[in-house]
Amino acid sequence: MNRISTAQIPAGSLVDLQRAQRELVEAARQSSAQTRASDLKGYGREAQTLVSAERLAARLTGFQETTRELTTRMQIQDVTLGRAAEAVNKLKDALFQNIGLDSGEGVRAQLEEAFAVMKDTMNTNLGGRYLFGGVMNDRPPVTADTLSTLAADPLTDSIEQGAQSQVMRVEESRVVSAGLVADDVISGAFASLKRLAEMDEGPDGPFSGDLTATQRAAIQDELTALNSAFDNILSRQAENGRLMKEVESADKRLTSRTNALDEAIGGIVNVDLAEVAVRLNQAQFAYESSASVFNVLRNMSLLNMLD
Repeated sequence: MNRISTAQIPAGSLVDLQRAQRELVEAARQSSAQTRASDLKGYGREAQTLVSAERLAARLTGFQETTRELTTRMQIQDVTLGRAAEAVNKLKDALFQNIGLDSGEGVRAQLEEAFAVMKDTMNTNLGGRYLFGGVMNDRPPVTADTLSTLAADPLTDSIEQGAQSQVMRVEESRVVSAGLVADDVISGAFASLKRLAEMDEGPDGPFSGDLTATQRAAIQDELTALNSAFDNILSRQAENGRLMKEVESADKRLTSRTNALDEAIGGIVNVDLAEVAVRLNQAQFAYESSASVFNVLRNMSLLNMLD
């Protein structure tokens, strides 16, 4: 005669209930997190691929941050270089008129204005760093306070010397110069300003009334020098524009690679939400059914069965 064991019946039902509960919890987690697993162990053989892909994604993100920072920087540099070129061109036009009128009136004011604009542009600051300071970007590259200071001191004391352009990596195999150096951009223009300011403050000055023969010859010489200075600034601006396009192209390539990598990672990590929704409903139904069966069996006794 077989023995009837009431203890074995709920025990088997409890196993079913616990399994249904685990499946319900996992389905709920996947629905909430939208990922297949909560840790690398859950991805099995794909775990190593996932780790490598995420490391590459982090590197690409770092390059993208650099390219976008550089793009912003070069856009600002383009505007400031344009202002510097405009200041030199305006000074050229004004001095040409002085020659035509044979008058020194306004020369000093024109020199002061050109100096102020070029100093302001070369000392442009972004996030506490001077754009035209090169690797020495923690200090303003133009150190002369006034036009008189520029005239009195050696030119090398008025513009920081020896700075090199910053070099930044925008892709694994591509580096670019991050910015121009003030000394390379405006030293020619400042040299002209300095010579004219020295004349204005020296024995052959000031510039006022009719031009003397010495003053006229000096202005004519500086017009030639300012033409070269103007062309140099435009050349630097064009080079900045060329590099900016290269950086923008690098950013597009990085974006394309990042999107492809994100898609690949998503193929490993992400779940099919429609499928998860179905499994969640099934798991919930299974759990409720198992719980109901377990409760019924738990309340049964041998006396109930013998009645």
